[in-house]
Amino acid sequence: MEKDYTEKVIEFMEQLQKLGEQLEAAQNQQKFMISRLLELKKDNLTDTEEYTSLSIRSKALQDMIDKWRPIYLERLEMVKDVKKKKK
Repeated sequence: MEKDYTEKVIEFMEQLQKLGEQLEAAQNQQKFMISRLLELKKDNLTDTEEYTSLSIRSKALQDMIDKWRPIYLERLEMVKDVKKKKK
């Protein structure tokens, strides 16, 4: 029984770490896209295919970040609570 519990905790921690890494990568990609969108806007190129495509991708990426960030933060808080209780 103890081993099964330990394996679940390890799996949870690994998934949490992966989610954090994916969110960080998504946020970095989002920064790049927003930066490019601002460059295009500054150059009055908002009616280009690149701008439209980046806009759509940026919105989809932000939606994904908005969906998963609260879940990640909630799970991270759970881990912090367990660590506090253990001390």
